[in-house]
Amino acid sequence: MSEVKAWCSALQHSFRAALKVERVLSDPWAIGRAVLAVVAASVIGWLLDDPLAWAMMTVGTFICGIGTLLAPIRHRAVNALALGAGFTLATLIGVYLHPMGWWFLIVLAVAAYVAGLWRALGVAPGIRACLVTIGLMITADLSPGIPAGLTMVQWIAAGAGLVVLVQLLPPYGRRHPAQRKAVAAVYRTLADSARAGEPAPYRSSAPFTAARAALDLLPSFARPAAAPLYGLLAEAEGIRRALLLMPRAGRKDSLPRAAIADALDAVARTVQTARRQDADAEATRLPASWSGPEAEALRARLREAARLADHWLEARGPEGLDQVLDAFPAENAVRSGWRRLRAELRPGAPLFLHAIRIAVGTAAGEAAGRAFGDFWGHALPDHGFWAALTTMLVLFPDYGHTFARGWARPIGSILGGLAAWVVLLPGGWNAGWIVVVATVLAACVFLTLRVGQLVLNFFITAWIVFLITRLGSAAHLVEWGRPADTVVGALLGLVVFLAIPTYHHHRTHDLLADWLRVQRRLLPALVTGYAEAGAVDPAEIDVLRRQARQARERLDGAITSLGHEPRSHRSRWTAAELTGIQRSVYEITQCASVLYDRQPARTADAVPETAEFAAVLDHHLAGLAAVVAAKGRPHEGELRAAFDATATRSGLADLVDHAAPDGVAHARGRALTLCLRTVTAVEELVSRLAADGESGRAAAPPAAGHEGQARLQGGRFRPISQMQSATTARGTRS
Repeated sequence: MSEVKAWCSALQHSFRAALKVERVLSDPWAIGRAVLAVVAASVIGWLLDDPLAWAMMTVGTFICGIGTLLAPIRHRAVNALALGAGFTLATLIGVYLHPMGWWFLIVLAVAAYVAGLWRALGVAPGIRACLVTIGLMITADLSPGIPAGLTMVQWIAAGAGLVVLVQLLPPYGRRHPAQRKAVAAVYRTLADSARAGEPAPYRSSAPFTAARAALDLLPSFARPAAAPLYGLLAEAEGIRRALLLMPRAGRKDSLPRAAIADALDAVARTVQTARRQDADAEATRLPASWSGPEAEALRARLREAARLADHWLEARGPEGLDQVLDAFPAENAVRSGWRRLRAELRPGAPLFLHAIRIAVGTAAGEAAGRAFGDFWGHALPDHGFWAALTTMLVLFPDYGHTFARGWARPIGSILGGLAAWVVLLPGGWNAGWIVVVATVLAACVFLTLRVGQLVLNFFITAWIVFLITRLGSAAHLVEWGRPADTVVGALLGLVVFLAIPTYHHHRTHDLLADWLRVQRRLLPALVTGYAEAGAVDPAEIDVLRRQARQARERLDGAITSLGHEPRSHRSRWTAAELTGIQRSVYEITQCASVLYDRQPARTADAVPETAEFAAVLDHHLAGLAAVVAAKGRPHEGELRAAFDATATRSGLADLVDHAAPDGVAHARGRALTLCLRTVTAVEELVSRLAADGESGRAAAPPAAGHEGQARLQGGRFRPISQMQSATTARGTRS
């Protein structure tokens, strides 16, 4: 009974999500360019008085126009050219594959599998790969023969060329708009963090990951001009760490959070708009009154961020950013892309099953569409294109999106076909008005691309009806045939997902174990950095931090998807426990940031005793990752006990050695405090994992922050609740 209730609840949730309409539009200028390309194709086709030329040019501008509206990271003309060339080449290949008949399904399955893997390069590249595969299906299904098919390809190429041409029209704006938008999002996130009076229990690292990914796409020749953006991202990392160390609101030494947030917002607006956006007078006056090392470091970073943001208003080149570019080494785009695709080829990879589902579902949709034929005289004969297309676009890597799209696309197609049938029912439409209405409907598709699948497919189906009507074919074959094919394709997509599922409650422990494996390399490397000044390799730490962020974001994505799945009650952890695990993961991430920020700059600040603890931490995290991967239950207190013994044996805990210089005691106390805070955060995660469903443990308090740092007395560890501030004067405060 509980299984039935879980399925009913999940289906209801996906159906409600299918009916949801978002108020999200693409860039207005991008929409305008896409509409202009369709209008140009319609005008040229009308002047030629050739229905086939008009229809195929419109198809080329329509498909490639959609591709230009999908989260452009590279230059819009580059995106349009790449998609146009790929789409045209696919239609050309489809012409020669048409005579293969049913053997075409093998080629289609391979192409769909590659399109599924292409999602490893990003959501937008994955959708563009699906659009290219759609071009393959169009001519493979609809080509009446080689000569006529080549004519179709010529007009499709002309339409794709129009899309490229309109991307070259003004307004041009500043260079690197996608990269500036991503960096501006990072500073808005930092402003939200500064504005919060209390430390957030959890914050996503997605804005930093997105900004780094956008900047990594820039080729070598474009990097010098974008150097300020790299510098802004580097400063953002430092500002984020400085915000972690800010005293809480209300304390005597607290900083003016509103002023800091306003300064960060001003940087974000300046970067995104390329127009100077000054902070208000209060924000510019208060920084001079800040005092203390944290305030001084934060003030310097804010000033540098403002200087880099102002670079976009000046004609001169950047100054002093060579080292910043060295910290972001350029990687060969082909080699990087191949590495990401190859990583998804192994069983167990996040997109491995998704690519298999796309391949099986698309081939099955094409086969079903052809097998059903003309739906007993109510659709185009020998036509499996719409069913295959629907199956391909319905299937997403997770249950929630797949089922929501599985409901929305058929409903939208049915309503769109019905509306077009009603509009065309009276008859008397001349060719000119059909072209005008089709153009308007194509513009509506561009406007509603991100609004929701139901509304989008309503306009797409209506557009296709008018397109086929202008070609002289019977409109009713599309009015009823496309909705029927869409229903078949959607059902096939849902069946394929249920047959080859990806349920994230099976993956949470593996994803957490992956994150722990990265932490096993990152945290010991940071702790070892305290043993000798300059021991940490910034490039190596940068790679590990990126891997840690990516692993954490995969874990976050899986936890978010659990609420939409039908069998979430079978998850190893409850929703409350997963929330606690996320908080512990975030606290450990904060500890790593502070460890990196406080690395010793001088030999006098080094604490050789930390090297032994780094080995203990490595051993413990390796064991913890293995236990989590095996779905075992870890033992609490082991790391704390090992740390106590190691610190006492090595002398790290000896803060009352009067023979040692005061500076040594200060450095030792700081290292001890940071290490103990890390131990506390890891032990809290272990406590949550060991609880394993026990309600009392699932609600464990959050890890100690600035108020729960380590204090020692008499060379001996005390529980955090009993730690006194006697050694604060000795410099043990982090």
